[in-house]
Amino acid sequence: MTKSNPARSIMEEVFQTKIDYPRLETIKPVGEAIESLNLPKLRFRKLNGILNALTMQIEDGGDFPEVNELLIKALRAAVIAQVGEESARASLNALAQFERSEALRLRGKKSA
Repeated sequence: MTKSNPARSIMEEVFQTKIDYPRLETIKPVGEAIESLNLPKLRFRKLNGILNALTMQIEDGGDFPEVNELLIKALRAAVIAQVGEESARASLNALAQFERSEALRLRGKKSA
């Protein structure tokens, strides 16, 4: 709980768990890249639903790498389906960066 961000303490109180805010920061660029596609709301919802599922998986650290991997694959396929591979480049790059950060995190966990 920090004094600078009361929303943090509210979320942790509501969910009665510690939220992994640094890890959530690693997925923010993916959301920003998807928003920058400027899709119509109905098409955006399809991508945002998968992104929200992935975000919910990682927010408290009680997630499973296998589930995250499938959600990442689903999001990648959905972005390409919505805008094509060329237009999806920024989103795919952001998703790849998130995937790399997760791989590093998991490697560090296994060696600890």
